[in-house]
Amino acid sequence: MLSRVRNNAVRRNFGLGQAPCISSIITTVTCPSTSGLSANSRVQQWHARRAYRSTQALEAKKPSAGQMMREAMGILQSVGAADQTPEAKPKRTRTRKAKTAEEDVVNQDETAEPKPTRRKKAADSAEDGEEAKVENKEPKKKRAGRPRIHIPEDGSAEALKLAAKLAKREAAAAAKKRPSLKPAKISRSDEQSMLRPCVDPMQERLYDTELWSWLDYGRTSKKGLAPAAVRKYDRTRVHVTSEKMVDDVLEYMKPTLTRHQGCDIIDLNPGAGVWSTKLNDLLKPRTHLLLEPDAGFYEPMLEPLLARDGSKLIAKDGLVWAELLSVLTPEYLPHQKEHHYSADDVPERNDTLLVTANLGSYPKRRYASFASATAMILYQFNHAIRSGALFQKYGLVRMLLWLDDEDKAAILPRMAQRRRRVAVDAELNCESITHVAGPDYSNIDPSKRLWFSRDINIDRSSALAALQRMREAGIQTPAGRETKILREVSQNSDSVVAAGETPITYDFRHQAEYEELLKDFEKGKIALASEEYKAMIRMRIQIDSANKRFSNIHNNMANFHRLVDEWRIAKAANDDKEIASIMERYKEWEKSFIALGSTACGDWFVQRDNLHLWKQKSMHWDRRAIEPLVIQSDEFFPHVPLSLLDIQPKAAHKVLRSMGPNTDRSGDMAEVLMRSIMAYTNSSMSKVLDRLAPGASEFVYPMCKSLVDPDRGGVPFPGAAEITVRGMSAWQFEDVLEQWMKWPFRPALQDLISQLSDEYVEAEGEEAKFGGVSPEF
Repeated sequence: MLSRVRNNAVRRNFGLGQAPCISSIITTVTCPSTSGLSANSRVQQWHARRAYRSTQALEAKKPSAGQMMREAMGILQSVGAADQTPEAKPKRTRTRKAKTAEEDVVNQDETAEPKPTRRKKAADSAEDGEEAKVENKEPKKKRAGRPRIHIPEDGSAEALKLAAKLAKREAAAAAKKRPSLKPAKISRSDEQSMLRPCVDPMQERLYDTELWSWLDYGRTSKKGLAPAAVRKYDRTRVHVTSEKMVDDVLEYMKPTLTRHQGCDIIDLNPGAGVWSTKLNDLLKPRTHLLLEPDAGFYEPMLEPLLARDGSKLIAKDGLVWAELLSVLTPEYLPHQKEHHYSADDVPERNDTLLVTANLGSYPKRRYASFASATAMILYQFNHAIRSGALFQKYGLVRMLLWLDDEDKAAILPRMAQRRRRVAVDAELNCESITHVAGPDYSNIDPSKRLWFSRDINIDRSSALAALQRMREAGIQTPAGRETKILREVSQNSDSVVAAGETPITYDFRHQAEYEELLKDFEKGKIALASEEYKAMIRMRIQIDSANKRFSNIHNNMANFHRLVDEWRIAKAANDDKEIASIMERYKEWEKSFIALGSTACGDWFVQRDNLHLWKQKSMHWDRRAIEPLVIQSDEFFPHVPLSLLDIQPKAAHKVLRSMGPNTDRSGDMAEVLMRSIMAYTNSSMSKVLDRLAPGASEFVYPMCKSLVDPDRGGVPFPGAAEITVRGMSAWQFEDVLEQWMKWPFRPALQDLISQLSDEYVEAEGEEAKFGGVSPEF
């Protein structure tokens, strides 16, 4: 028990970046999994000595951890005192049965002849032939299990005794089966539900092709093998099949789609063609190019669309750039004009061309270092905006992309913890990225949610702002397509608490389970010594501890914002004396902030960064013009829900567009810098600049006014409260890159690449070690 507590404390303190708390140590002690401690006094002494040595080591490294361990040792001594007085049990002696005279003679005969080895047995059996093999073959003995208890129905005392014994056995088996907190794995019945029931004619048609029979267990006796005629086609693709859902989505987007009437459409992976046909009906394009790698398979489904003027099916894979570039020519797009922009030219929006693609697949396919092939394609589409490659050479072209919901989170995060390089690049290159439709995960069981989340009040404030924009534009959500949070804020808009006015509020992963157990306990359904009672106590300790920590964080953050407001007033009045006084008070605040501990400081930065990004409207998600529509999994085939992203590019900053020869290579330099900067999302910008090049923070950081001016999203105080990389807005990154190019001692591009390559690899390994809300919640 003691070694388990020690190891748990070490993992929390040094492995997960989370300080141990006395409640977590007590929880580990009272956990039923530790009840198997040996009653042997020597074993307990060995564990005690080992825990004591580890405690001494912890005290040398972290006094706070040592203090907590000493408190835990005191509790363990009281628990161990009870465990050291078990019931006296008779000691079992191992005796050997006495041998008879016949057995002694047999044993002497066996020892006279050496036992044949395994290799010799195999050689002898091979010489004897098949008959010897059959004769020597013995049936494999089954492992004897516990005998079943048969209870007679006569109601006798023996029957009652057997019934009590059976009840005791069932209770012991139930105690071993504890509920798992991990998401359930996909079962065969779940796999079957990905194809059936077929709710529309297009799903029936796709189902009859048997291309996805590998997902339909029980449909065929050939282990899900598709017919030979269709095996050469991609069986992992997901198709949009619901005409009603497509009608709702296009009607929702109609105010912004009307500007593309009569345009050219490049349609990648149209598949079954439901989405492509409806989009063609709305826009009536002059040219509709359908690039389908499995053209022979889907051509019968696309025949109604191909019969229209301007529609053309091309048997090429539009996601292979060599094949896509062979189509981006005057032969196929005679109305488009290719542009060659220089760094001084500002690209313009091209509404005469629209690109749509279906990137959905199940299961997801990994590609190189990317989580999926879709993530790689998103990255390349995003990079093409800045460099003017692919179809972006015709201007800034709008993209409508169907993709997996998990891949969407990389380019359109909803919280600071998930704001990585791809998302920041998208903010630098895109005017807007709108989540038009997708699954609503707000109704999911909190115990199966992802680790990361932000304050509920920020989410509600963001949804309320989106609702107000929709009302001003006259946009209404179709009935039954509203998200849960949109229904809440539309019905009770006056009760929405402004972000940052109250302590952090989270949906704890076990909140619903704890409330249910508490109700049962109050009704007397749970005994004090039961496993349910112990689980309820553990949850209460965790939730109360987190709420207390969040309250302290809120008070500390309120003091910090008060100092920022006072600094802003003193700076406007040019009162140097007051500014010096504020800096002295900030140093005192900084000491109290560091004293909160690593876990509380991590939670503080998560709240501060999320609140800062929300106030600056830095993320595309918080600037959305519409709330996404809710779509169901059975509106796709297979039944895997996809999300629709609407991406509108913009002209990037000049420092990002200067790429290639005959330029100052600032765009290439920015590519390398952003790759290195975003490897340290939790660090302050001044520390990251020093990692890039010695002395960079002394010149570049003071010149970036947006980093220190509160009116432009900066933090005026140095030290622990500096703005972090993940909390910076797009214009602050542009400011840093612009000032870097003005630094006379900046390293050359080739030197920077060679210097930072090893450091980036090392940083990627530490990328997951960041402050945040504890994984338990």
